[in-house]
Amino acid sequence: MEAIFTRGNASDDTLGGRISLARDTVGLTMEEVARTIGVEADTLRYWENDQAEPGVNRLSMLAGVLHVSLSWMLTGFGDGPDWAGFIEVPPLAPRHIGDPIPPRH
Repeated sequence: MEAIFTRGNASDDTLGGRISLARDTVGLTMEEVARTIGVEADTLRYWENDQAEPGVNRLSMLAGVLHVSLSWMLTGFGDGPDWAGFIEVPPLAPRHIGDPIPPRH
């Protein structure tokens, strides 16, 4: 099954947002990634929700597991996720209050 999401400018996202985006792109669960890098799933959840930040060693491990560059993880610039197999959809929320919500396809 193909994943569907809206891809924005990764440099505008947070570190947690980029971790989540990259994880979704490779199709791994939080539990799978956490187990692979040796942390609890709750720890990864905190990172993805920007409630905590991984140390340099774990960030490097995450970049490897998620197939992105360390630069992309930190800044949104560099070798990011492989978008093949993903379908872009318009945002579900209106851009401005009062704008109509885009239709789902």
